[in-house]
Parts: sequence; C-alpha cells; structure tokens
Amino acid sequence: MKITKIESSRIVLHDDSEVKVKTSGKSILVQFLAGQNKECRIQNLSKEEYLDKATGEVRQKNHRDSRFHSPKSVRRSINTLMDLIRCNATETSHCKWITLTYRHVMTDHEKVYEDGKMFLRRLQRHLERQSELSDAQKSFRRITVAEPQGEGHGNSWHLHILLIFEDTAPFISNGIMAELWNYGITDTHKVYDAEVLALYFKAYLSDVEYTAEAGKGGSGVKTVEKLADGVSKQFIKGERLRYYPTGMPLFTSSRGMRRSVVEKVSNQEAEERVSDCKMVYRETFVIGEVGCGNIVDKRYYKKR
Repeated sequence: MKITKIESSRIVLHDDSEVKVKTSGKSILVQFLAGQNKECRIQNLSKEEYLDKATGEVRQKNHRDSRFHSPKSVRRSINTLMDLIRCNATETSHCKWITLTYRHVMTDHEKVYEDGKMFLRRLQRHLERQSELSDAQKSFRRITVAEPQGEGHGNSWHLHILLIFEDTAPFISNGIMAELWNYGITDTHKVYDAEVLALYFKAYLSDVEYTAEAGKGGSGVKTVEKLADGVSKQFIKGERLRYYPTGMPLFTSSRGMRRSVVEKVSNQEAEERVSDCKMVYRETFVIGEVGCGNIVDKRYYKKR
C-alpha cells in the first residue's frame, strides 16, 4: 500500500470536521481522516477460510510463522503498549523500570514470561515483609515486555518490567533484584518521563543492532541510525520482528490498568480541549494515490 507524506498546510480543517481525540495520560492525539472506508470487504468463516464479499469467493488464509510478516499487527501492539505506559506512568516517582537478562542463552519465549511471573511473585512477597513500607508501597501494577536480542546474542530473550506503585516507589537495591531473579544480570532504573519510555519501546522493539552476523541478508538490508547508550549505531529496520513467533504477545500487563479514552468530536471542540497544551508533532500523509487516496492528519499534543 502506497503511503505519501504531504505538507500539513495543504489540508484545511473546518470547525465542524469530525476528528478522533485519543487521550493517553498527558498525551493527546487529534486525528482527522478523509475518505475512510467503513465497509469490511471480507468475512471470517473459520480459522482457515474467509469470504471475499466483492467476488463471493471463499479463500484460504495465509498463516505467518513470525510477527515479521504482519507489521500492521505489530504496529497496533506497539501503539497499544505506548498508550498503556502513557496512561499509567503519569506519576514517574511512583514507577520503577527493571531489565532482567539471562546469563545463558534463553530461546523459550513461553518460559521467559513464566520466569517473569514467578519473579514478580517473589518481589511481592519481599515487599510485604518490609515493615517500614506503607501499604501503597507494598503492591504494584506492572507492564511486562519481552524483547529478543537478535542473532548477535544467540537469539536470547530478556524482559523489561515497568512497576507502578500507588505511592512513591520504594528503594530496592539491584542486589535484592538480582537475588529475586536469580537467572542473570538485572538493572533497575528510575522513570523520568513516560513519553521517553514509550518512545524507547517504539524504537527498539522492531529494529535490531546491525552486526556482521545480523547483516548476513546482503546489500538489500535496510538500516537506520540511532543513538544507543550515547553511541551512534546502525540498526536493521524491522529485523527484530522476525524473532517474535506468531501468537506471542509483545507485552502483558496487570488487570485494571488505565486505558486511552477515544472520542469523536468536532475539530472546534478538539481545538478547545488542546488550547492549553503544546503541540509537539504533526504529520499528514495520503494512503493510496495522491489526489484520490485517504488523507490522514495527526496532531500530537502534550499537557503542560
């Protein structure tokens, strides 16, 4: 599908134009879509077949072996993860970000999530034994993200866990974390900005660092330059997606997490809602041929 970026000044939004407003914590997205297709052209019949409504044909579904072949699904998952972080990490002093790695190569993605679940249970019991902590510091909600390291690291998995407390996050030494984890190195960070953390996952969940091993695909490999740990490095665009098996969730989370609020309102009402916000980015593009395709305009705001 052809996507062409255009200048935002080329479109004019009227007061009564309908827009979608998505509020995620301190971030607000205002989206305008012209020429949207509201009719679904297929009907699912079973796990293996679907009906093409235009022709009346029953067709076979193409099943994928990895998330690499379904970028639209991955993009939705990553956007959902980003919104979940924005909605729930609004008080950064209440948050901790933990990275859990394995000292040996771990390629069993199901065991990775199970190990993470057992670690969180041990952490919960540890906090409950700390008499100096308040009740709000002894329980937490969490978002767990599994990340593959790529062929340069033996295709091994590691975990990122965002802990969200109801009060100021308690101090937990990295030594305690490592003892509770017991599979390898742990790293514990403060969270300074929910948006920065959300963007981290957008940047690194799909791309993998370029190495001689990872770049064996040849001259057609697409790379992008990023700043990692203060050093400019080359990353293979979309490469990390091939390590996610089909059906494997990119992340899991606690029940009862706050979710984005999505509303359809007039452009005038949307403008009034963001009048005291700062617009941090705007993008406009055409899906299909310019002149006859769907126009999408997105404005990103941050509450002051």
